[in-house]
Amino acid sequence: MPVCGAYPVVVFDLDGTLLRGTTVSLMLARWLGHEEEMSQLEEAFHAGEISNRVVADATASWLAGQSTADAWRVLAKGSWIAGMAETFQTLAEARVNLLLGTITWSFIAERLSDSYGFAAFGGTEMHVTDGVVSGWVTRYFDEQDKLRFVRRWCYRNGFSMGEVAAIGDSRSDVPLFRHTGTSIALNATPDARAIASHVLDTDDLRNVLAFLHPADETRSRLEPNRS
Repeated sequence: MPVCGAYPVVVFDLDGTLLRGTTVSLMLARWLGHEEEMSQLEEAFHAGEISNRVVADATASWLAGQSTADAWRVLAKGSWIAGMAETFQTLAEARVNLLLGTITWSFIAERLSDSYGFAAFGGTEMHVTDGVVSGWVTRYFDEQDKLRFVRRWCYRNGFSMGEVAAIGDSRSDVPLFRHTGTSIALNATPDARAIASHVLDTDDLRNVLAFLHPADETRSRLEPNRS
């Protein structure tokens, strides 16, 4: 399978990486009147005091009866990192396989996957019927599940973990960072920075391309203007 670049598989995190300065869960909780409760749960999670399973169980019922379309309209107003479409297009043109791994709700990951052409996605699953969320968690997905998701996809598609580049920002990315060919801590927390191959602080996702080595002419065409 010929590709342009050093890493034929690139995995992106969602919260804090593509969606900046907030999380899917916090934006939805604010919309539904549970912002303070969600903030406390996220603080405990990042401190290592609770698991993502606890967070999912505590918050799933808030979404019961809401449509995925309405949830996406809320999230569309979030602070998404610049250069997403251009970055994904550059990598796709280089025949790189794009994966989306997140511990947040998979129905949001699915929407992004459909929009940008990801080969696969993984996240915490909730039963959805006719576009309406049930409030029942059907599959939990934590930082170890993110690693398993990538490993299984690679095994089924003939890639090694050494051919994977992972891009993320926090605790949920650390296990994956330990097992990939390269990793980029993007606008990241100290724990992710400490284990990553590269550390990058930027407002534009296109700046990760320098670490992924897509075709030089394509990278030059799509690099953000720094003037």
